[in-house]
Amino acid sequence: MYFYLTLNEDGDVGYTFNKEMDRLSSKAGCLKIPLPLGVIQSVQIQMTKFKNQRCFGLRRNRHERIKSELCRVLNSRDWDVPNVSWEKDFVSLTSEMSASTAGKGDEKGPVFQSFDRLVRGRQLSWEDLKILAHELKCHEETILQFAQINVAEKKAEWIPAVLRQGEDWQCQRCGEKNINEWPSFYGRAGTCLSCKSLGSSTSLKAIYRDYRSLLGNSEKVDFRPHWKLTEAQRLAGEEILDFLKDSSEPKALLWAACGSGKTEVCFPSAAWALEQGKSVLFAAPRQDVINDVAPRLKRDFPGVDIQVLTGSGPIKFQKGRMVLATTHQVLRFWQAFDLIVLDEMDAFPYRGNGALEWGLKHALRSNGKLLYLTATPSPDGLKEVYLRKMRLIRLPARHHRFPLPVPIIERSSQEFDPERNPPSLKRGRFESLRHEGQILVFVPKISWLQPWINRFRQGFPEWEIDGSYSSDRERSVKLENLRQGKFDLFLSTTILERGITLEGIQVVVLGADHPVFDERALVQMAGRVGRTRKNPGGNILFMAHLETTAMKKAIRWIEDQNRLALKKGLID
Repeated sequence: MYFYLTLNEDGDVGYTFNKEMDRLSSKAGCLKIPLPLGVIQSVQIQMTKFKNQRCFGLRRNRHERIKSELCRVLNSRDWDVPNVSWEKDFVSLTSEMSASTAGKGDEKGPVFQSFDRLVRGRQLSWEDLKILAHELKCHEETILQFAQINVAEKKAEWIPAVLRQGEDWQCQRCGEKNINEWPSFYGRAGTCLSCKSLGSSTSLKAIYRDYRSLLGNSEKVDFRPHWKLTEAQRLAGEEILDFLKDSSEPKALLWAACGSGKTEVCFPSAAWALEQGKSVLFAAPRQDVINDVAPRLKRDFPGVDIQVLTGSGPIKFQKGRMVLATTHQVLRFWQAFDLIVLDEMDAFPYRGNGALEWGLKHALRSNGKLLYLTATPSPDGLKEVYLRKMRLIRLPARHHRFPLPVPIIERSSQEFDPERNPPSLKRGRFESLRHEGQILVFVPKISWLQPWINRFRQGFPEWEIDGSYSSDRERSVKLENLRQGKFDLFLSTTILERGITLEGIQVVVLGADHPVFDERALVQMAGRVGRTRKNPGGNILFMAHLETTAMKKAIRWIEDQNRLALKKGLID
């Protein structure tokens, strides 16, 4: 999307995407060729300096001198654009739009009103705006006109998708500074690869950024929880609400035991925030978590419009002050939320991803609240707690009041790498586990998956055995069969370490000493066991050649949760 550079009678440089839309005075001028917004903004800076350095007074040639300098600046750029030339001075003849589309003032039509509601608090690329045009069943040009109306009314702004800052670049959608530079028709250009899953982001494109909050008024919220909080959940929920009401604390960390119901603990506080007219975002790094939480939110907030944004849904633009989104989709919002709840803060792809972290923080309104949820806090998160930069809230017990099952380490004289003559399977050990329930076996690498599936099938020919990984095309079907108990033993990479509850599952981690398994991954995998009231216990085996620090630390974390829960009288 390119813009036309304009020069008004006062010598100010501006721009328009449609020469026929904006009214220009009879002394205004417009370049014949369109330019990237980044180029125009750099020219604006140079021309401001030029005007500030000279006193033109009231001389008649003032406007022509400024126009001459502007042409010199443009023609001196390192680009392949031919010498710039001006349109003849003109007055727009077609700037009026019908009231059924955009209109003016109180006459803005229903399509514009729908657009205006859906873009609040968002930052959208031209590709995003085209999708919105399709969903609103209107022309793409109309959507641009709607956007320009909000820009003209100072409700929004056009910004370069990737902005030049001195000798460096920065993506304005995700904050990434590691930008690929390349020669373009308009000179040096930059492309961001960090957020490419949301569409192309380059210095030759523009983003529509809306600075308004999501619509909302103080009103009674229809909140109907289908569960009763346990004592542990109630105490944690009260602390969360106290955190929201305390203006001095911007961030809090809810450190919860796996399977403790940490997401539902936040629901009463979310209801309170909505009643205050605030906007709420529940975010998570993975689609699986979003798809798991969505029906629970809709069940407990039946009268509330909830946006569910995962990138794979058929509808990209929805209404509602409560939003449920993956962290990648959060990059499409800008200072929109009063409360952000980030579930699984230490999970891939959010963990260690500066762009996603940047996007989350910039989606928060001034004086907004950020609540992190995790069973396995990161070192950085714990450091902030210890430095008193973030409040710590603990939820150490599950709803059924049974302690967390503690893993057992089983060492072998051989490594479990299938390419290095791994140890033979202990048939009796696995038969004992299968007697307790289905067995979920974790392996550290995709390349281990099929060899171990083959070995288990050879050792247990009478069993139903299969496995899956992130890009497995049959993954969803296999997981549904796993939930229905159709497998005796199922192997997986770490894709199943979070966000899944399986009745009576028993867990084995093959090669638990592999470097990919840090203490957080091990705690999460152990957390699949004993999550339900019907089956509150179970077995977790860390099978390894070596006993690593990560394995010992994972066990210590789980035992510490049990000790804290017992001390507080939260488990029996």
